[in-house]
Amino acid sequence: MLAATVHPTVAQEIKPTEQQLVAGKDLDQQRLVETYSRMYRYYERRNFNSQRSVRILLSNYPQHVTPILAAAFDRYPMHYRHIMRAAIHAEPAFTSEIVSIALQQQIADPADIVKIAVEAEPSYADTIVNLASDNSPSAIHELVKVAVLVEPATADTILRGTNVEDLTRFELVLRSLLDAVPTLTQYLSQTVADLIAGDSAQEEVTDYSESQERARAVALLRSAHRAGIPQGDLELIATRYNIAETEYLD
Repeated sequence: MLAATVHPTVAQEIKPTEQQLVAGKDLDQQRLVETYSRMYRYYERRNFNSQRSVRILLSNYPQHVTPILAAAFDRYPMHYRHIMRAAIHAEPAFTSEIVSIALQQQIADPADIVKIAVEAEPSYADTIVNLASDNSPSAIHELVKVAVLVEPATADTILRGTNVEDLTRFELVLRSLLDAVPTLTQYLSQTVADLIAGDSAQEEVTDYSESQERARAVALLRSAHRAGIPQGDLELIATRYNIAETEYLD
């Protein structure tokens, strides 16, 4: 029997477009949300509360974290705090996905979402703050303060997780941390020194020439000074790069 063949032109015509693929994925997600909504109704009949239901579903179907949470937030909007905590405790590695879903569905004020998430999993504080601030750029000062007040030890992680190439954002995050917990000034001064030396949490590492490295150090020192790092601390850092005060003090 001869195998059936399809003319290349015809094959190209029947190949789904990117929009069709996206629409198909969205439809699949919606079907999963509906499926998990029915499962929540089933668990209700068995007198399971929303937190227990979320934990059970995430434990059995971790690959479906998005539709499981979407269905839960939709069905139990007043229970969002308990649902977020239950989900993060059940699957800490999915903290970023859980926060993203909460932000996308606008279940609460972003600051409240940050507070709940950092309380549940402080080790993801930098990711949580970055997701929330990307969602609400004008609220970054409040979001950073909320996170560090929940767990002051996250200050270093949050600053290291900030893109140091975005000096405006870096300065704002540093100022917010210092405003929230002034006693962390010396601690954050060391973090600034490490970042100037190239030790950050950013995945992308840039190779700098000697002149570029010096210019970068001056820019970060200037931002750190404006944010509130004491002059004495900055002088110690500046001497390592032979940078004069006049180069970074406004």
